[in-house]
Amino acid sequence: MLLRSPLRACFVALFSGFLAFGAGAEAYAQTTPQARRPDPFGVSGVSVDASADSAASARPIAVAEGQRRAFTTLLRRLTLPDDHARLPRPTEALLNEVVAGFGIDEERTSATRYIGKISVQFRADAIRRLLQDNRLPYSETMSRPVLLVSVWQSAEGGARIWETDNPWREAWLRRPEAEGGLVPFSVAPPMANGPTLERLFGNPDELRAIMRRGNYDDALLVVATLQSSDPGNMRVEIQIQHQGEAAFLGTTETFTATGGTLEETLISAAIELGRRIETRWKYASVIDLEKQGQLNVAAAFSGLADWNKLRSALGAVPIVRKVDVLQVSHRDAQILLDYYGEPAQLSTALAQRNIVLQQRDGFWEMRSRQP
Repeated sequence: MLLRSPLRACFVALFSGFLAFGAGAEAYAQTTPQARRPDPFGVSGVSVDASADSAASARPIAVAEGQRRAFTTLLRRLTLPDDHARLPRPTEALLNEVVAGFGIDEERTSATRYIGKISVQFRADAIRRLLQDNRLPYSETMSRPVLLVSVWQSAEGGARIWETDNPWREAWLRRPEAEGGLVPFSVAPPMANGPTLERLFGNPDELRAIMRRGNYDDALLVVATLQSSDPGNMRVEIQIQHQGEAAFLGTTETFTATGGTLEETLISAAIELGRRIETRWKYASVIDLEKQGQLNVAAAFSGLADWNKLRSALGAVPIVRKVDVLQVSHRDAQILLDYYGEPAQLSTALAQRNIVLQQRDGFWEMRSRQP
C-alpha cells in the first residue's frame, strides 16, 4: 500500500556528497506578473520512482535520478535546440558542483517503493561556468509573463473560453511543471460574462482591457479546434493570435496535434506550443560570449528612486558585462555599457526589467518604462 506524505515547501541544503548527487475576473487583480517571476535555475515537478529493499533505501535512488533529470531539463531550458546533442552529461562529480539543494514536493511510499515529485535548485554561477567552458550559447533572461487565453472549439460548435469545463485550459494547467522555462504563462481563469470569441477577434480593445486588468504587456489568444475525434486518432488544430509588444510572440505558426485521447492530445499541444515559444525567445535573448559590444548611453530619470531602479535593472541583466557611470546629474546620466550579443538583444533583455533602450538620431537613450 502506498502512503502519501504532505507537501514539503522548503529546500533541503546539501551538506554531503550523497545529497548533492543523490477563479473569476478578480483573479487578475490579486497577483501582478512581477510577483510571479520564477527562477531560471530552479526545476520543479520532477517525477521520481524507485524500488529497493525498503522505501528508505529507494528514496536516495529516486532523488539521485531526479537530480540527473532536472540537470538535463535545466540545460535544455537555457540552451538552443541545435546544441542539445552536445550538452554535458550529469555525472556524480558534476552534480556535486552544480546542485544547490532539493525539495520534496510530494511523495508516496510502500514497503519497497518510493514515488514522488522533487524540485531542484542549481547554483547559477556554476551552471554559467559550465556552459561557458563548453562554449554553449545560452539565455537565462526571463521574459515578462504572458497572459494565455485558451479557446476550445469542438465539433458540436460554439467556443468555450471562460467556462469552467474548458478542456484546453485544463491541458495548460496540467502541463508538467518541468516544462516551465524562460517564458512564464499565466492561464486566464474562468470569468463570468467574459467577451465572446467574436468580440475578442473583432475588437482588440476587448483583450487589451483584460490585459490591463492584470498588468500584462502581452497576451496570446490560443484557439484549439477539434478536427477528428476518431478513437485513437484525435486531431486538434492550434491557431495563435498575439496582442502586445513582444516580437517573438507574433511569429508562431499554426500546427496540428495528434494523440490517442483528447486529454493526451491537448496536453501534447500545450507542451509543443510552449516549446516553440521558448525557442523563439531564446533565439532573441541568447548570450553568445564571442559577441561583445559597448554603448554610450544617455539615461534619463525622474529622481533618485528612478535612478536607483535603472541601476538595479542593469545589475540584474546577465547580458550586461560592465556599467561605468561617466557623468550624473539630478535628472540624467551618461553611462558606458559593456554587453554580450547585439544591441537588439540588450534592448530586449532590459525591456523585461521595464527599461527602454532605444536609438534616436544616432544616439542611444535609456529610461524607465512608464505603465
